[in-house]
Amino acid sequence: MRLRPGLPILLLLLLAGCARLVGGEAGVVLEAIEHGPARTELGRITPPPTRERLPEADLWLPGAGAPRAALVLAPGFSELGRDDPRLFPLAESLARAGFAVRVPDLPGARRLTLDVADIAALRRAAAAEAAAGRRVALAGISFGAAPALLAGQGPPAELVMTLGGFHDLRAVAVFAATGAHRAPGDRDWRRDAQNPFAAAAFLLAVADAMPDAADRWLLREAGGRRLADAAAAVDDLARDMTADGRGALALAAERDPAAIPARLDALPAAARRALDALDPARATLATCTLAIHGMADRIIPWTQAEALRAALPPGRAVVVLVPGFGHVEPAAVPLDGQLALIRAVRVLLGWRDGMNPC
Repeated sequence: MRLRPGLPILLLLLLAGCARLVGGEAGVVLEAIEHGPARTELGRITPPPTRERLPEADLWLPGAGAPRAALVLAPGFSELGRDDPRLFPLAESLARAGFAVRVPDLPGARRLTLDVADIAALRRAAAAEAAAGRRVALAGISFGAAPALLAGQGPPAELVMTLGGFHDLRAVAVFAATGAHRAPGDRDWRRDAQNPFAAAAFLLAVADAMPDAADRWLLREAGGRRLADAAAAVDDLARDMTADGRGALALAAERDPAAIPARLDALPAAARRALDALDPARATLATCTLAIHGMADRIIPWTQAEALRAALPPGRAVVVLVPGFGHVEPAAVPLDGQLALIRAVRVLLGWRDGMNPC
């Protein structure tokens, strides 16, 4: 039988539209995360969850029945923190799927920087869920993956999930500044286009670690300008910085990947210690980890998911690489990417039901 011209394309479009249906419950949950539960099958078959405002966190609970497990969610950099509306479809969908979803306030993430206080906040949130008699997983989005990984080593965490996260902060610095990255075992650099917004985000992460108060303010101003406009001038700020501050600014402007380690080593000792405290590569990781990463991510490269797999003991990592997926936005992902995301959601739901992904 000969197919009419255009029919294969039509079939692909139909398959892409029903990819969620192929995934069963995982597909239904993924559809709700992508589009918001109100307009999806999950919203039709489950009652709205409750959102309880606590002093240190928001707690989302299923609208009917007891939670089957708990997920402590660490958002990435966002000044809105737990009030960021981008979190709501995720938290609501997972609560409808039977999770107690606790979203703590993370002081560092709200300041758009890395802060060990975020690790402590996540540990308190996990302990609160364990005290309620629930099994606990921690999930970290983007730069929130680092405190989630570090807080999730040891009880009560049974699982750590990362979305667009990283294992090695130094490798993230190389990618942010130059677009170069390597998978474990690579000798040569893989090259992506340098993303000025990734460099600005890393600059903000470094800023609060600097010992000089004026440098901290000026570097945050530089990072903020570059987030708003990748071509924004920052030379006027450099004139008022100390030599350490100018060194941090030069780090974000460096384009030679081989030069980044030396620039990091030249940061003040206090700054190096602060960054090392939030670097999963400096810790011993052993908790079962589900690492989800877009292969089109231009903020943190997909090779960091492979680095995380290599750092964990054999069999302790499930890595799902998602074709066509960017940093943390699931919309407009092609069919093979949708199927990969369904696989990832299926792993999480399996853990909810008592299965060990590792």
